[in-house]
Amino acid sequence: MKYLNEKLVRESFLRLRQNEPGGKIGIERTSALVCFLAFDALIKKTGIVPPVDLDPEVGTGKTNRDLLTREVARLVQLKNGSQPYQVLSLGEITIGGNPPEKRFSSNFLTTGMKKATTNATAHDYPSRPCPLLVLGPKATGLTWGIDRHTDWKTNLPVFLHERKTKTPFHDLAIFVLRQRGIESDMTTLQEGLMDGLAEIFTQELCAFWKTQISLEKVYFEKVESPFQDSASAVFADCSWMGDMRPENEDVSLALRVSYLEGLLRMHHIPFKN
Repeated sequence: MKYLNEKLVRESFLRLRQNEPGGKIGIERTSALVCFLAFDALIKKTGIVPPVDLDPEVGTGKTNRDLLTREVARLVQLKNGSQPYQVLSLGEITIGGNPPEKRFSSNFLTTGMKKATTNATAHDYPSRPCPLLVLGPKATGLTWGIDRHTDWKTNLPVFLHERKTKTPFHDLAIFVLRQRGIESDMTTLQEGLMDGLAEIFTQELCAFWKTQISLEKVYFEKVESPFQDSASAVFADCSWMGDMRPENEDVSLALRVSYLEGLLRMHHIPFKN
């Protein structure tokens, strides 16, 4: 069993930061990206052929909602406790505030999914900058259904644009696998990443991810010792971030704006973005 090197994890995480950190764009794009990855992990774990039913009144739907919520928390939660450390925007750490499970339930399951159940047309998620998922009966055939958007392969890279990294799919893979043991006979970092991702995500997503990593390989600076024998503790003490912050007024305002916009969309009330 091998784990990713702590220095590698730390540097990859910092490279994922938006060129202009802060504000609601980073939060919105990270939220949508995490939801997409969690959905794919859910499909891998359960073997369900999408669409997936998230009906809160049905046993299967409740189970799927719980599993999806856990996958979201697994992706973004760095440290649990009275003051949780979590990633609301890739490359940044937020201290405190609502735990990931509560955020996801109120922002996506309650607002986004509920709106989709009554939409007269297919409901794309997110609405901006481009969709990764489709929700609701018109798109999935299930009232509380969720599925991949047909253009997800084209749209996924957009959520990693305007970041400090030239190798976003390398860095995202490293962040996702930050504490996960990899069982394989890999000889290169790229092989290790693909073996690790294959344990979590579907073959379709892994094949796409592998292509992106191959295209980026020329830009990724070679790491002499990318693996270590114990799990990375890089986020056990996050003081190396330097500019960590509690969920301050700026972060809270960005989240509140996104939430209120979701309510307006739910009730079909026009507004200026």
